[in-house]
Amino acid sequence: MALTTAKNYLLLTERIDKRPMLRTRFTTQAYLVLAAVLDLVDQGILAANAGQMTIADATRFDQLPQYLNAFKIRLTGDLAQDSQLKTALKLVTSWDIVNALYDGIGAETLAEQTTERVIFQNNLKPHVIYEPTAASRQTVITALKQQLLSARPTTAAVNLYLILAQQGALAWLYSADEVAQLQAAAVQHTDWGKVQDLVSLAAEIIQAKKFEMDGWLS
Repeated sequence: MALTTAKNYLLLTERIDKRPMLRTRFTTQAYLVLAAVLDLVDQGILAANAGQMTIADATRFDQLPQYLNAFKIRLTGDLAQDSQLKTALKLVTSWDIVNALYDGIGAETLAEQTTERVIFQNNLKPHVIYEPTAASRQTVITALKQQLLSARPTTAAVNLYLILAQQGALAWLYSADEVAQLQAAAVQHTDWGKVQDLVSLAAEIIQAKKFEMDGWLS
């Protein structure tokens, strides 16, 4: 089981400027959890149909990596109460889930030598950051373009494209002409509409949660 979309999203987004761009930013973190959800749907472990989310393969769901335990507990509990997508996707804003997911995927990338482990001090608390190497980041940028423009683009490529598009991040990775090419290619994928709906719904949830958090801080 590989969380391809989530892993590639980490390799594209994490970097340390004044602070880590992924580990300490709410919105970016939420899209990391969404990327993992899209991977599980793509693999047939979860199903998202007719506005409902279900666990499609209970055996494989139970066998998910330990770093997804918080995700599994939250999703199972939520689905027992309400299987609507707009409810099930609220878990993308969970701090506990994203922190475990980040550390789990980060450890995998470290083993693959696509990231370096960096300790970043933030508000007197040290954070472990998995900072992608320049080579690994460029590999993902190149591979995403190649996959989307190929005769049979993968759903994982469409997942990543739509998450980046939702965040307005494609312009940081590709020229305007390249973005137009990728858009034209991606919309032809059979899963485009389904993934687009999931990303759009999650974006609404993330934005609503952000407004709620801003209200607490004001």
